[in-house]
Amino acid sequence: MFNLKFALSYFLHQLKAINRHGLHSPFVYRLVDEVIYDFSDKKLYADLENVLPDRKKLNEADKMLFRIIADWQPLDVSVIGECAPADRIILDHAANKLASGIHARQSDRNSPNIHTTAFIDAAMNNSPDNELEQLLVNLQEGTMLVVKNNHRHSHARSLWKRLKGHPNVTISVDLFWLGLIFHRPGKVKEDFLIKF
Repeated sequence: MFNLKFALSYFLHQLKAINRHGLHSPFVYRLVDEVIYDFSDKKLYADLENVLPDRKKLNEADKMLFRIIADWQPLDVSVIGECAPADRIILDHAANKLASGIHARQSDRNSPNIHTTAFIDAAMNNSPDNELEQLLVNLQEGTMLVVKNNHRHSHARSLWKRLKGHPNVTISVDLFWLGLIFHRPGKVKEDFLIKF
């Protein structure tokens, strides 16, 4: 069903968003240039589609989610609240190094940080406010918070705004279909709207 508000939200996002050439953050530039804008076809996508329920075909947002998680190489992925079975499979396969053929973050190989990922589907979120607050208060440098469907409806947009506005969040990356949140100590708070 066509949703006019959702379409308008997408149009406004595209109007305001920038691509990699407008970025001044090396951290976000690398993520956009090497991961988000990596549109090459990968055999891993076909392998993943074979294990998805009903042989679901991956759309570009699914592939982007897979690449982002695989690039971050989290030791642990936790799902906050509900999520679609296909998303859980994508998260598990990306985190389990099935994606080792994508690209490893060579610059962070010797980092003492242990990377973890928390995933929230904003359209399905039913987590208590105190659980989300606890997650944000304890956000570490090695944690990436992935928020799917952050523009799906007014409740999802409100949740996204609240998450990225938390004082412990220093970088948010809004890709319309997904939002990424990071805590980078010593960095000025920045919100990036990226075309995808």
